[in-house]
Amino acid sequence: MRYIAELERKVHALQTEATTLSAQLSIMQNVTTVLTTENNELKFQLQSLEKQTHLSTALNIA
Repeated sequence: MRYIAELERKVHALQTEATTLSAQLSIMQNVTTVLTTENNELKFQLQSLEKQTHLSTALNIA
């Protein structure tokens, strides 16, 4: 009987850990989505600045 009780305790502990890890995974997925969006916005801003720089350089040469 003690063996079964120990197994039940371990199962409960593993279920708790799985729930915690699942919640952490969800948070990390949300953070990844936010960071990906921010990264894409920054890439777009960089492209914009590069175009402005090329235009400015072209105007200064002409």
